[in-house]
Amino acid sequence: PLSAISRYLGGKMSATMSPADAKALIDKYLYDSSVISKLEEYVEQQIKENSYDYAANRHLLKLYKFFPESGNAVVAGKVLTKALMQLPASDYVSCLYLLPLPLHNDEPIRTVMYMANLLETFQMRKFWKELEQKNCKEMLETPGFCEAVEIFVVKLVKSTYFDISMSTLEGLLRNGKDDAKRLQKDHGWTVGNDGKTMILSKKEKMLEQGEGGFQKITLQQVSKVLPLLQ
Repeated sequence: PLSAISRYLGGKMSATMSPADAKALIDKYLYDSSVISKLEEYVEQQIKENSYDYAANRHLLKLYKFFPESGNAVVAGKVLTKALMQLPASDYVSCLYLLPLPLHNDEPIRTVMYMANLLETFQMRKFWKELEQKNCKEMLETPGFCEAVEIFVVKLVKSTYFDISMSTLEGLLRNGKDDAKRLQKDHGWTVGNDGKTMILSKKEKMLEQGEGGFQKITLQQVSKVLPLLQ
């Protein structure tokens, strides 16, 4: 609505922005650099509230491309972090392609890209270790980040294996054995082979579900996991 646009353009935001407000703002001022600061504030709001607006964030990166002098590496790093939290969806790759190349070597973007590579190649032990380092502090403290990564790990493992060795599963999780026990309870998994194996799902049940449980997991993603779990 026009009243919402006027409110946001008239100085610092006086209220939180909704996705509808952001869309109205973008539709009205599609390639106007004056909305950049408002969309940047909206990114900060998403971080604080653990919400997500892919369309608005993507448009902000487009504006950085059109107005390179306005590019903000700190905000762009937060946009990439939020996009990374959507794995296995392709939001992160889509946002990265829009990001002006000169920003790729700036921090925190370089760190986010490095961490994203570890995550996408499923180097989870190294990922969790690196996440505790000082240069990853902002990612670690992003509300919902660790939970989103865990959801991605669980989706990918469940789409690849009926069961997995306990030691391998613990190595994929931030808190190892404690997380494995919690996930067992949350997902109704069972333990077999004298505690050495976590049974993720009965084969009969998996087959009955057909392709429904695999909708967002690509063959490329699964192929990266297979060598690590053998």
